This record gives sequence, structure tokens and C-alpha cells, in this order.
Amino acid sequence: METTTLDQPVELPAETYEKPSILYIDDEEDNLVVFKSAFRRFYKVYTALSGEEGLEILKTQDVSVVITDQRMPRMTGVQFLKNLPEDNDMIRMILTGYSDMESIIEAVNTGKVYRYIVKPWDKEELKITVDNAIEAFQLRRTNKHLIHELKEANEYLEQKVLERTLEVNQQKEEVEKLLLNILPAEVAHELKEKGEATPHFYNCATVLFADFVGFTSIAEGLSPQELVAELNNYFLVFDTIVEKHNLEKIKTIGDAYMCAGGIPVSNQTHAVDAILAAFEMQAHMQEINEKKAAFGLPMWELRIGMHTGPLVAGVVGRNKFAYDIWGDTVNIASRMESCSEGGRVNISDTTFEMVKEWFSCLYRGKVPAKNKGEVNMYFVEKGLEQAEISTVQKKNR
Repeated sequence: METTTLDQPVELPAETYEKPSILYIDDEEDNLVVFKSAFRRFYKVYTALSGEEGLEILKTQDVSVVITDQRMPRMTGVQFLKNLPEDNDMIRMILTGYSDMESIIEAVNTGKVYRYIVKPWDKEELKITVDNAIEAFQLRRTNKHLIHELKEANEYLEQKVLERTLEVNQQKEEVEKLLLNILPAEVAHELKEKGEATPHFYNCATVLFADFVGFTSIAEGLSPQELVAELNNYFLVFDTIVEKHNLEKIKTIGDAYMCAGGIPVSNQTHAVDAILAAFEMQAHMQEINEKKAAFGLPMWELRIGMHTGPLVAGVVGRNKFAYDIWGDTVNIASRMESCSEGGRVNISDTTFEMVKEWFSCLYRGKVPAKNKGEVNMYFVEKGLEQAEISTVQKKNR
């Protein structure tokens, strides 16, 4: 069996082995020649006659171990080591013929010296020390690389966490916007905070219904796309009017539009608000019909009815939320609408009592209403002037 000695290094293929680089600095050239002769088969050896020359070599070469004599003219070994970059991974050793304790302490404390070796050196012992130093260098370099990779991984994860947080926040904002489109703000907030919305009883609120006269015959003359588009255009305007007058849209059912005042936040002007909104809806329909008449197009007439009284409001459903209202007030408001006429606003006697100070109303007498018998009804004839509107709103809100 063949054995490997110090003078017979293991020969590895060039593509799998690269000699570690070391730098030896000594002001005596003979020492440099002997050192290089002894170790050139194991390492790529660079030599320098001074610290200044050694620093120049390190500017272009990646060295694993630097070995320097201590006593040299112009720059000592420790002074040379102190001039090395702080972040350099190379292992530092001093090889010198002087072994005084003060030099050793200075070398260790200020030069970050790995080993302090006294001349004359033994070839085999020095090689073992250099091999250990190279291993320490490789560990340093590996650890530094791993720390860098870990830092990059952490930065990547932090960035991903930030991106995901922004994404979640954006989704949260979109959900909140969606809730606000479906539910009143107060109800949406309660649902978000508690996971449910408590139904509320309102002692006095005004419910408004509106639908189009002869809608069935109108629908027969339009394609489904045209019908839905025109309905949508009207309802979008109604949405704006309802919001403007502090009413809450409840829902649309076919061609019927339903909203209410005094919910989800109670106020004293809900009946007046509802009539002002009704007048504005009728004004919009009149403007559209005048344009249609000019082109000979069929006109859509809107009838509106409303009633004031107690009701319950709350959220129904789990997968698809809906804010809705219940109670006999809703049923009577629906009868007010069905008993109204195109272009008119029909109200019950309870609504009349709340608005008679502000509007001129025409008493219609007792009008038969489905399932309700004969009910007192009024057509609202004249609305408030803008100055009066501001007065009543400021007075009661």
C-alpha cells in the first residue's frame, strides 16, 4: 500500500483542486526562498520583502493565510496586520525570531493574530499550522457566505411579508368597500367588529316606494338588454338622489325602488327628506320624458308612495348580506305607491301630519287599499323652496 508523506502530496485533477493561496512577508530574501521552496507544492505562495509590498499584493490576490515577520524596517509585522481591511477573512500569523512577551501580546491584541510562531520553524509543524489556518479561513468564508445568504433570505421574506400584508390590507379595504355598498356604514361597522349585526326597532321612520306605470307593456317593446340598461340608468340617478337627502336605499324589486328615511340613524326630518327625494325623482323623470317626447319615444311615468310609522331593520343572510326592513309600515307604504298615479307623490295621513307645515297637500279622501280597507291619502302638491329646505333640515337634525 502506498503512503503519502509531506514531500509527496496527493495529486488531484486540476478541475477539482485549486491550491490555497498564502502570502509570506520577510525582509530577508533567503527566508522567502526557503519558505517558498518548502511549501510551493502544497500552496500557491506569494512572497514580499516588506509590508508595503505585501499590501500591494493583497490588492489583487485573494489570500487565505498571511504570514509575516515581526521585525522589519519601516513597517513591523503588527503594523502591517493593522493596515489590513477589517472585513478581510484571511488568517494572520507572525513568524519571527523574537519571542518577547510584549511582542506576543501586542500581536494578539492589535494584529488579530491566529498563531505566533518562533523561528527556526519546523516544516511539518508549520504545514500543520498552515493547514489548520486554511481550514479556519474556509470556515470563516463559508460562515460569511451563509450569513449573507441568510440575510438575503430574511430580506426576501420580509419583502414577501410586506407584500402579503399590503395585499391583505388591500383585500380588507375592498371587502369594507363592498360591505359599504351593500350595508349602511353603521351596520357594516358593527358586522365587522362583532361578526353580526343586531336588528333595531325604530319607532318612527318613513318608507318610500316607487315604480313605473305600465312597466309590463313597456318591457314588451324593448330587448332585455335595452330594458335593463334603461332601468339601471334611472336607478343610478335615484341612488344619488337618495344619498343626497339622507335616505337609505333598501333594494330594487323588478321595476320597484325602495328606500327609507330615519334609519339606520334616527332623525326628525325623515318624512320631509323622503318627499324632497320623491320630488327630485319626479323632476328627473319629467326631464327625460320631455326629451323622449321630442323624438317620439315611449315615456316612462313614475308613481311614488310613502308611509311613516314603526319598523324593524336588520341584516339577513350569511353568504349574501342584505339590509332589509319589516313591519306593517312597509306594507302600507307599498299600498300608497300602488294607489298613486304617474308623476304624483302619494302619502298616508301619518306622513301628512309630519310634513303639512312644509308642503301643500291635496286630500284624496279614503281610498281603498288592498288588504287595508279604506285609507286616508294625500297627493303632495307643492314642495319647499330651497331656503325653506335648509331651514327645516337645520331645525330638526
